[in-house]
Amino acid sequence: MSKEAVVYILRLMAERLIGAALFWIAAGSFDLRSGIFFSIYILVALVSGIVIYHKNPETLARRGKVNTNSPKWDKILLSLFWVCAFFLVYFAAGLTVPLGKKIEFDFIAGIIIYLFSAWITLKAMLENTFLESTARLQPERNQVVITTGPYSVVRHPTYSAVLLWCAAIRCIFPSAEVLLLALAIAAVISIRTELEDDMLIEGLPGYKEYSKKVKYRLIPFLW
Repeated sequence: MSKEAVVYILRLMAERLIGAALFWIAAGSFDLRSGIFFSIYILVALVSGIVIYHKNPETLARRGKVNTNSPKWDKILLSLFWVCAFFLVYFAAGLTVPLGKKIEFDFIAGIIIYLFSAWITLKAMLENTFLESTARLQPERNQVVITTGPYSVVRHPTYSAVLLWCAAIRCIFPSAEVLLLALAIAAVISIRTELEDDMLIEGLPGYKEYSKKVKYRLIPFLW
C-alpha cells in the first residue's frame, strides 16, 4: 500500500514538472511570475502528498489506480481533464502570455485562489478514503457516504476546487487562450459532477438522503 502511495506522489510530481517544461518550451524561458507559480505548484504537490501519505496513505494508493471499472463517460472526461489541466493549458500559457509582466493584483489574487483550491483538495483527500481518481461505485470496499469536513458544505469539494483552479490559472496567465481552456476544463468537470452525482444517488446507499441534506454540488448557496 505504501509503495503504491509513493508511486502516485512521484507520478503527480512528474506531471507538474512536465507542465512546467511545456511552458518553458513554448515560452523559451521562465519569468518572475511563471517561476513563482511553478515553484508553488510543484511544492504544493510535494507537501500535500507527504501530508496525505502520513495521514491517509490508502487514499493516495487508490488514486494511483486508473484502470478501474469506472463508466465509459468517466474515462473520456477524465482523459480530457488530465490532458488539458496538466499539460495543454501550460503550453498555451507559454505560447500566448508575454514574459516580463509585472506582478500585479491579478497574479496575487490567482496565487491566493490557487492555494485555497489546493487546501480544499487536501481537506477532502484527508476526509474521504474513497476519493479515487476515477468515478465509480466501490462495493468491494464497503463504500459509505462521507458527510464531514468539506463534504458538509458541498457534495463534490474536489471538483469545487477545480473550478477555483480554473479562475486562478486565468489570473496567473492572462490570455484568451488560457481563458478558453479554463472554461473548457470547468465544463468537463461540471458534466462529470452531474453524471457522478446521478450515479451515486442511484447506487450508493444513503447518498440520496445526503443529497437532500447537502443541497449544493459545487458552489455553496448557488449550485
